Amino acid sequence: MPTRRNETVRLRPADPFDLIRWLARSQSDPRKAVAELVQNSLDAGATHVRLARRRHRGVTVLTLHDDGEGVIPELSREEALRFLATHIGHSRKRQLTPQERARQVIAGQYGVGLLGFWSIGRHLELRSRVEGSELWSLKLEEDRAQGAIGRIATPIGAPRTYTELVVSGVHAAAQRLVGGRKLADYLGSELRGQLLAREVVLEVHDASARGLAQKDFRVVPRRFEGERLSLPEEIDVPGHPPARLELYLAPTAELAGVQVACRGTLVADDVRELGTLGLDGPPWVGRQLRGLVDFSGFEVPPGTRRGVRPDRAALAFAEALQSLAPAVEAELARLDRERTVASDRETARQLRRALRGFHRRFPQYELPEVDHGREGDGERHGEQPGVPPAPEPPVEPAPVLELFPPGPPVTVEIVPALVEVPVGGERRVQAVSRDSEGRVSRSAECRWTVNGRGFSLVGLGFRPAIAAEATLSLGAEGELGVEVGAASAEATLRAVAPVEPESGTRGLPEPRLVSDPGGLWRSRMQGQTWEVNDAHEDYVALRGEARARFRYLLTLLAKELVHGSYPAPGSEELLERMAEVLAHAERNLRGG
Repeated sequence: MPTRRNETVRLRPADPFDLIRWLARSQSDPRKAVAELVQNSLDAGATHVRLARRRHRGVTVLTLHDDGEGVIPELSREEALRFLATHIGHSRKRQLTPQERARQVIAGQYGVGLLGFWSIGRHLELRSRVEGSELWSLKLEEDRAQGAIGRIATPIGAPRTYTELVVSGVHAAAQRLVGGRKLADYLGSELRGQLLAREVVLEVHDASARGLAQKDFRVVPRRFEGERLSLPEEIDVPGHPPARLELYLAPTAELAGVQVACRGTLVADDVRELGTLGLDGPPWVGRQLRGLVDFSGFEVPPGTRRGVRPDRAALAFAEALQSLAPAVEAELARLDRERTVASDRETARQLRRALRGFHRRFPQYELPEVDHGREGDGERHGEQPGVPPAPEPPVEPAPVLELFPPGPPVTVEIVPALVEVPVGGERRVQAVSRDSEGRVSRSAECRWTVNGRGFSLVGLGFRPAIAAEATLSLGAEGELGVEVGAASAEATLRAVAPVEPESGTRGLPEPRLVSDPGGLWRSRMQGQTWEVNDAHEDYVALRGEARARFRYLLTLLAKELVHGSYPAPGSEELLERMAEVLAHAERNLRGG
């Protein structure tokens, strides 16, 4: 029995408008639909595109006007608009084959992209004029199979060639997305590559903005924040066009995310959306990487223009990108190291700024030695090492409002109890007087006395300085006395060697980061070096926010200064517990 030949059939939709409805509904984002309409203007060679939102007869209207070559300029206006209405999904653009259009992601000039107006509003009117012709319009309505074509009056002063799209009855859900600022920012990101590649002015006018709110916006290509990675601008994709790269180390994790584009138009807001390509791991995700990768070889769904088809071109793109991963990791590590060094230096400056004048006000605290090449703690900033500083006026503490003022002083002490004054230099001292309830009281006059040859008083009040003559012998001693009301106190004066330039000077140190994942310690003093454990869970949790990290380091520095000056048994443990509580509070309050 002879074999029956297979019959060839041509696929056709049972109801063509059902297919049109499906294509129109596939675009659900009104901003993306507006971007598609702007894209049509750019593809028509427009140098000036203007979007406007306004109210007309009680409804919201969105208008797009461009100075491009016009809709199918080689045809009459009636023929051109009729062709658009009867060839949905077909493109005359460059007379490309369907395969060529797919490779270059061109969905068709005023073809499928025109149907996106369904997600914006109820009605669309497309007005077209070419080389001084009569003005014709094509009117379409959402979810309606019929359109209307007709000649309309040409406005006085209208350009000889222009295209205007008017979408009226803008949906309530779309109105909040097509406001002036939001729409300008979106287009600057969505069409970034197109705007960079073309000399075009794209403007948004929002006549619906209320009161004195800004109404005119210039759409500019989105700029990425962060430090750019030193990488090739293009990478080869074997058998396909090269991919263009623009990658940065984001300033914060919240700004991280690598976008993917095709010929300058976004197809994915984050590379993770292309999960089938295996680009959802480091360094593309989770390494504070941000920027844009543009590959013109993608095949993009014509309706949504989001996502890509996982074909050979897309897989070749993924392989090429993964081959670049080691170089990206190396660049991220380099920038991270540079950022850490700069951050540590800035943190040290902030710590010294926060604690400026600390040693003058609290001379009882012993500060470690710091290198002369670094900044001092603020009190020696701008002075020459080893040169006695000029006398400074007393630093009075900020007044504290109390319901009842302190009583007369009953006790007084001199801080520090042993005043070591460098020969030829000075040392600040302080008289702390308290009333019967232990509150600091300055209701009585402070009277100082100095006994000892070569020692003298500089200044008055509760915070004078003691000077030692340059001819004093090392170890020479004297006595310092103070009377405040009926209370009195004494301290010992001792002449010591001046600070030599090569031996360093006392001040606030820079933090030296040490990674000790298994250690429970937060910070420690190793000789004159202040070490901070950057692998401790508190530091890891707070390092991403500059202010929280600074306050945490300030707490640790205060802990080390107090413990170094008052090393009483058990004090280190108590101070560590205090740092633990403050760090816990900081972790809860970060970002607030």
